Amino acid sequence: MASTAIPVILLTGFLGSGKTSLLRRLIRQPEFAQCAVVINEFGDIGLDQALVSDQSDDRDIQLLDSGCLCCMASTSIQDTLASLYYRRLREEIPWFDTVLIETSGLAEPGPIVNALYGDDTLNRKFRLAGIVTTFDAGFGKSQVDAYREAKLQLMMADVIVITKGDVHGAVDELSTQLGAMHPTARIITNQLDDAVLARTIRQTDEYRPANERTPVAAAPPPALPALRHVLAYGIYSVSVRIPEPVSWEMWAGFVRHVQRDFGDALLRFKGILAFHGEPRPMAVHGIHHLFSPPVPVDAAGDTIGSVVFIVRELERERIDAAVTHLLSFP
Repeated sequence: MASTAIPVILLTGFLGSGKTSLLRRLIRQPEFAQCAVVINEFGDIGLDQALVSDQSDDRDIQLLDSGCLCCMASTSIQDTLASLYYRRLREEIPWFDTVLIETSGLAEPGPIVNALYGDDTLNRKFRLAGIVTTFDAGFGKSQVDAYREAKLQLMMADVIVITKGDVHGAVDELSTQLGAMHPTARIITNQLDDAVLARTIRQTDEYRPANERTPVAAAPPPALPALRHVLAYGIYSVSVRIPEPVSWEMWAGFVRHVQRDFGDALLRFKGILAFHGEPRPMAVHGIHHLFSPPVPVDAAGDTIGSVVFIVRELERERIDAAVTHLLSFP
């Protein structure tokens, strides 16, 4: 049975990288026609000030011209999402089938996603569909070099949207550099047609790893000169194939091991696994020490069994040690 949890898309990106411009384009497309927009920021509201008449809490929810809802998350993300969910049930606000959260330019994605994963009631109603990060073609490299938050936003992304390429150029070269640094992210440019852009971002949870490797010892990928500082910071990704179904006991052992051994070094874990006794594959997610319950998904055969670790200052051997819990086939 398909998951009934409402997909949540997290829109991140450093200050001035074009999140607001991208958001305005997305909400005018059919894919986001029934979308609730949560703006997790006060200093830079992201949409016209007139949309929010009272910023004291999230009870003042506006209906945008596009049909989307917009609210300010002045309370915690848990409270905001719970309020939206129950107001939807009570038909106090129009029905929505997606939530798009625009974060502050200085926000790390981890705490917001942890708020979703760590609430046992909330994670039955909502699921993370993906993290989308805007990257300024002109200033993104210097921002990533200077700010820890920009590094984390970039490396935790499922989709990286290169912005301002029409001004700064060299988009193809930058895309190649970002792809070498973050081989599991889908990299696109905001110069795409609005409809294509919206469709691509709406499908962030259709997991498609760009690079797959078997779990053998290996060093982090070599850094290209333009982004060497990212890997010097100790952030890199590792893709692993788990070719056979895992048992729930194997999964539990893996989670316990990662929680005990990785801690905050695990920026993100994601993938799709086959489980013994389950008719459909399961999407699996984790950030730091918090893992969401696996949920059934529709997935093509080439994606099943692919998992990705995005880590910071963690030896590859420790990743391999964790993976052994998933490779101990009966």
